[in-house]
Amino acid sequence: MERNSSEIRYMNRFSILLAFLALSFALIYLLPANPVVDSLDILGFHLELSFQNFVPFLLALVVGVGCVWVFYAHPIWSEKTLNLIELLPHLMLPFISTMILSVVLNQSARSGTWWVVYAVGFLIVGLLLRAEYVLIEATGIVTLGYSILVISFSFGLFLLLTISLKNSEVRVMAQFLFFLLSAFFVSYRLLSLRTGINEKFLTALIASWLVTQLAIVLHYVFIPPIQYGILLSGFLYSLTSYLSLYQENKKWHQYPEAMIMSIVTVVLVVTSSIF
Repeated sequence: MERNSSEIRYMNRFSILLAFLALSFALIYLLPANPVVDSLDILGFHLELSFQNFVPFLLALVVGVGCVWVFYAHPIWSEKTLNLIELLPHLMLPFISTMILSVVLNQSARSGTWWVVYAVGFLIVGLLLRAEYVLIEATGIVTLGYSILVISFSFGLFLLLTISLKNSEVRVMAQFLFFLLSAFFVSYRLLSLRTGINEKFLTALIASWLVTQLAIVLHYVFIPPIQYGILLSGFLYSLTSYLSLYQENKKWHQYPEAMIMSIVTVVLVVTSSIF
């Protein structure tokens, strides 16, 4: 009876959050393509700011709070006290996926294609929200299926973000923050779904920092957006896998997952450049 009541409460809250997301993403279409930019000088640094630069972060922040409200309906919290530290890994991808989709929609041309991106992106975010709710307690084959979904969608969204930022005129400083946050959250979620890994926070921080540095360097190199995105996404996965399994006495060929992903990344970059 308690579980049925929790499911009903969850569905009601989940529906409200999805409705908020659908409306918020749709309103981005009404934002001007060329926003008003305000200049600001701080200690000799010249910054150009606009309201649209803060929309993705603000929207993601609201969704993060909304996810706490939705996930609190899970029946597991009737047996123990709500622990935000324990809940944090489940909040990362909803937060960063909302921010990524907001950036992509904000940078995309207002046309029929925009609504296609809107629909697909909204579906992905909705599935991620459902997956994270299930992963709070689920075990066995259910966990495996949702874990694969979470990992694939999170890296897919990261790929979408890198392509969008390469095509955009967003300032390098803002791109640095977007890359660092998104790479960290995606990397940390990948690690949190695996057992037997120590220093997950530090590993994700190192991986995201190195990927962000590479992204900024490649920003000034003539490389097509698709190859740019594939390279960074593949590098993030390979680096996260390598660092999580690193041991001083292990040889390079003893990291098969990182090696395979690196090879696949190179193949995809070469193939996409040809075709």
